[in-house]
Amino acid sequence: MKYFFIALLLISATLVPNGVYGQAFQSLGGEASNVTVRTEPPAPGPNQFVSAIIESYATDLNRADIAWFLNNKLEKEAVGAKTFLFKTGRAGSVSNILIVIKTAEGETLQQVLNIRPASLDLVWEAQSYTPPFYRGKALYPYQGTVKLVAMPNIVTETGATVSAKNLVYTWSVDGDVVTRLSGYGKNFIFFNGSIPLGPATIEVEAASLDKKYKATGSVTLSPQGSEVLVYEDNPLYGVLYNKALGGNVTLQNEEIKLAGIPYFIGVKERENAGLAYEWRLNNELVSGGAKSSLAFKQSGGAGGTALVSLQISNPAKIFQFANVSLSLSFGQKSAPNLFGAP
Repeated sequence: MKYFFIALLLISATLVPNGVYGQAFQSLGGEASNVTVRTEPPAPGPNQFVSAIIESYATDLNRADIAWFLNNKLEKEAVGAKTFLFKTGRAGSVSNILIVIKTAEGETLQQVLNIRPASLDLVWEAQSYTPPFYRGKALYPYQGTVKLVAMPNIVTETGATVSAKNLVYTWSVDGDVVTRLSGYGKNFIFFNGSIPLGPATIEVEAASLDKKYKATGSVTLSPQGSEVLVYEDNPLYGVLYNKALGGNVTLQNEEIKLAGIPYFIGVKERENAGLAYEWRLNNELVSGGAKSSLAFKQSGGAGGTALVSLQISNPAKIFQFANVSLSLSFGQKSAPNLFGAP
């Protein structure tokens, strides 16, 4: 308890608001010191375990007597105690940390660190096509576009929640700050995937104008290939999304209309002019098949089997394409050249 009386004096004299990040220490004599403090994680959230760490190139902290006070209570005191583990409180609370160091050279240093926990959810939505009634999340395709929205939860000591519109946002992509996307009230961005293809890590920091409150969030976006499924386009009920067709499809009627439905291609509508549809019958390109739906019918009343394939691509994004194939069988199996398409 050798630091008890010194600590009380320091708490009453120096307990002023500070940021969460590393700060320079000041000696009791008023001289600057090259001792810094940082936290892991840098911007702690509510009810989270946090490590406070001190470092110095000017004095050997391994030989220094170090005392840690949390909310006016001595929690740890030992020679070389360069780290301190504690748990933050609820949102809106403040963890007051006082660090007192007596160096081997006889100098006494101190610093007050106030940590205000806050959280931030970073949600994303890919700008890619999914059909009606699709219950899943639209995925991020190669060279795709993603909208990211920062949803901070910052509560002040008075219990008031800071509006997302009143914060300054700093957006980073793979560790590099994107200045043109950052700024006051900019809580959302659009990210465009590029070549070379690969995952991208998006980070954002939301801070109050006085930097008293901060929260961070990050997400790694991993692109994936687009897909296409084939469904029956029924003349009465429309596209039968409840059952995708594949493998060998045996039909009793003379005609069937197939619909190629893209998944996770960067357009809003499947009939978008930017999409290219290529239907093939027995590996031959079908004339007039540059559309999402196409009818196939039996020729001359004979039966048989034919291979139907479809490729959907986005010419503006060369890595957004998908292929699918299936076999169609009408009546008794016969030569595949008995089939045709209008």
